[in-house]
Amino acid sequence: MKKYILIFDFDGTIADTHRYLVDISNRLAQEFNYNKINLNELDDLKNKSSQEIIHYLKIPVMKIPAIIAKGKKEFHKGIADIRPFYGIKDILLRIKETGTIIGILSSNSLENINKFLQNHDMEFFDFIHATPKLWSKNTSLKKLIKSNGFSIDQILYVGDEIRDISAAKKVGIKVAAVGWGYNSAKALRKYNPDYVLQTPDEIYKLCTNNPI
Repeated sequence: MKKYILIFDFDGTIADTHRYLVDISNRLAQEFNYNKINLNELDDLKNKSSQEIIHYLKIPVMKIPAIIAKGKKEFHKGIADIRPFYGIKDILLRIKETGTIIGILSSNSLENINKFLQNHDMEFFDFIHATPKLWSKNTSLKKLIKSNGFSIDQILYVGDEIRDISAAKKVGIKVAAVGWGYNSAKALRKYNPDYVLQTPDEIYKLCTNNPI
């Protein structure tokens, strides 16, 4: 069995937050002067990168830090209603039973992540790292790997967005892109991740060297 150290993204990979974050974005749109998201646009937006979505919605770049900060506070207000993706908890527990180290790296707040994990009896991660860097996850990945004494060839990063793939490639680690989150599997494949996964059980198959 290959002993990967798994680093997971949170929003869109573990937590099913897509629709809720769309609601938050729309609530903040008037205050920060950008376009709202129509529900019939969601499938199309799944094929766009974060930068393309910012351009599409005409979000003022200089206001992004303030939007993110307020968005995290709004997120916390409704965190009791947010659920894990179907099957992800059981798969993570099975992976944990193999002795695999698992952790989280997210641009969400540590407070939000810990509250979610507490709500769903998922407090079994070996480490949780929150970063304010929306597009520079590679920097946070490097720091996380160095501070824990991990070897690059041990790591498998699991995320749901194009920017997750880009970050992993900059660091030189393997990346598994999941098709149940913010970007579509079609969009993710264009950026050549090592793996594209359609269901949570495929993560377990990777960890046990079973073919996908």
